Amino acid sequence: MFEFTEEDLKFNQRGRLSQSQREWLKSVARSTRSFSWTGAVVIVAFASLGLCIMLAVALQNEDSRAALSDSRYLIIFPVIGLVVLGVIILSMALAYWNANRLENAVLLSVVGNTRFDVSYSSKSNIRSYYVFVGEKRFTFADDMSRAIKEGAKYKFYYCKPGMYEFVMSFEKLES
Repeated sequence: MFEFTEEDLKFNQRGRLSQSQREWLKSVARSTRSFSWTGAVVIVAFASLGLCIMLAVALQNEDSRAALSDSRYLIIFPVIGLVVLGVIILSMALAYWNANRLENAVLLSVVGNTRFDVSYSSKSNIRSYYVFVGEKRFTFADDMSRAIKEGAKYKFYYCKPGMYEFVMSFEKLES
């Protein structure tokens, strides 16, 4: 969750993101782009390793070496290369698309009474905390019961650019 200040809240009340919130969203976008490049390097490394292992095994005996000169096998390697390249291009395009949406995020808001819920996955050993504002559900990694009073009326300011959803600030309203 973005740690917001009174200044951030004042900007959000006017329907705008503050400069620090915009910078934070841009840093998340930069991380998304950087991670896509890291993923591309990992994909290329594993594909190259797999290719080297396949060639090493194929060159172990004379029959395998003869099979490699067959035109069907000569087509397989470029096709595999094109598939890997396509996966890399698609994953990077999606990452850049999501990053652009983060940088151009629109501030949304919801008003309603709050309630809490918790879920736990024994397989991943992860506990998720939910705050419902009216019918809208927000997911948190930490228990928000210290910052938010259950049953009280709140206004949450948030951004939902694509698959991401970030609570930018919130305020308790008088009932």
